[in-house]
Amino acid sequence: MGQEAVAAGLRELAARGFSGMGYVGEQRMFRGTLASPRGPLSVAILIQDWDFLEYPTIIVTDGMKKFPQLRPHLDVHGGLCYFARRSVVLDRYDAGTAVAQCLEQAQAVLGKILDDRNYVVQDIQNEFLVHWDRAEPPAMPFYLVGVAPQARSARIHFDQAGNRALLSDNAAEAQALASCMGWGQLSEAMNRCWLFRSDKLPPVPGHFPATVEEFFSWLRQWDQRLSHAIQHHFATDAAYEYERLVMAVHMPAGWIGVMFAPRPPGKLTCGQMKAYLHGRGGSTPIQRLTVTDVSAEFVHSRNLSFKNLTGKRITLVGCGAIGSQLAPALVRLGAGQGQQGLLRLVDEEDLMAENLGRHYLGYNRLGQPKARALRDEIERQFPLAKLDDLSKAVQDLRLDVMRDDLLIDATGDQAVSEFLNGQWLDAKRPLPVLYVWIKGNGECVQSLWCAGQEDACFHCLRVPDAEAYRKDRHPVLKRAPELKRLGCHAFTPYAVSSGLQAAALATDVICDWLQGRMSPRFRTRSRENVDVHHVASMDLPPLSGCLACTPH
Repeated sequence: MGQEAVAAGLRELAARGFSGMGYVGEQRMFRGTLASPRGPLSVAILIQDWDFLEYPTIIVTDGMKKFPQLRPHLDVHGGLCYFARRSVVLDRYDAGTAVAQCLEQAQAVLGKILDDRNYVVQDIQNEFLVHWDRAEPPAMPFYLVGVAPQARSARIHFDQAGNRALLSDNAAEAQALASCMGWGQLSEAMNRCWLFRSDKLPPVPGHFPATVEEFFSWLRQWDQRLSHAIQHHFATDAAYEYERLVMAVHMPAGWIGVMFAPRPPGKLTCGQMKAYLHGRGGSTPIQRLTVTDVSAEFVHSRNLSFKNLTGKRITLVGCGAIGSQLAPALVRLGAGQGQQGLLRLVDEEDLMAENLGRHYLGYNRLGQPKARALRDEIERQFPLAKLDDLSKAVQDLRLDVMRDDLLIDATGDQAVSEFLNGQWLDAKRPLPVLYVWIKGNGECVQSLWCAGQEDACFHCLRVPDAEAYRKDRHPVLKRAPELKRLGCHAFTPYAVSSGLQAAALATDVICDWLQGRMSPRFRTRSRENVDVHHVASMDLPPLSGCLACTPH
């Protein structure tokens, strides 16, 4: 930003009574006051970025006691969140107006926190988990790996330091996820976390409960049925099997939890222990827990408005430029999850140097079998997914792949596609098949969905031609693609974007399949600024007299 623009910002600050206080690190600090319903508030504004990629920092430096203890947007150190990140773009060419916008918004937010209880309550409820997490003292992080929908408890697996934990009754899954997250070895699970549920949002208290007594009182205000369920649990021996009592509650905003360790005078029965907690033990401090759902059920459905691939058995043939980009997308859609779910990767080739420029994998996998290396890389990121790999030629595939839920051919090899098409037809079209390929030097990508007798088979895409043996039924290229040679090997050059575009097309087709809308079954997507024939996406009927599918 130019000096004149900065000067305009400085003049605006001076006009509003803010005085320069030098630098704090690389940030220039100014002090002044903002008006509020409870009188002037002393604040500091710190500006490092006069291009306003980041908003100026505004801190309440005096008067924090005027604010409620539990409040939105204002942290314990006086730091104020007045604009949601990227919600407003400040004009880097008009620093005066930008500074004025920030100060006026800050003044408005502080005024609402002080004088509008409905605003405070609604805002905290809308972002309840954030406040539960960030309030003092800090909450301990728990991660829910996966429990049955109506499970009443889950095993707790703490890290070695005991500062965080995973909730799962599958020790192997918990350890796999912990290793993936860099936690190292989990300690032996010696506790259970009891699970409860409520369909009501919790009330906003003056402050979050800090003792057992305050927690019980808050539960009664929140949900009588929830309170009764927890009190009933405390009347059972199971509640006191472990030194620490841990529980988590699922409500419309997500999960929260608490943990405490009562210290009764001697050994008590469960009835005596419950009485103790409602009496002298009520002062026992509680530890708030943030319970983040990292289960496959949540991760692979959170961004979807339709059912994901959980439980599907999918075979992906080809782990090259297209398949290596498509496989991670399938896993993110839930492939390999569920009791029956499996993603099988098939490719007979090793990863070579000439593949790296348009492949998902990199130098660390050079020389390794593509299918195995891709599986290893995906499992490193998604350790709960079930994958299999076959480093063999397509003709050596077992016919049991025809009993899967979906077969995907991402080889872009016409001979392989014709072979799979024949196998599929011979097996009487037992499952849907998706073919996806790149045309020419990446001018466009195409896909074909084959499921029933009303669909064209892969062989139907080409028609006899005296000069070219067989030509495209719907030509898209106007000229033959450029070929390059590396020794005795010829290949078609295209950029990494072509593989990504083909993988994206295939992913969109699969999303449509999950929603039950397969039209158009033959799809074409062309790059901008390429000279090709326009081929509309369509439901391609079988070719009359097709030598592959007509006899079937």
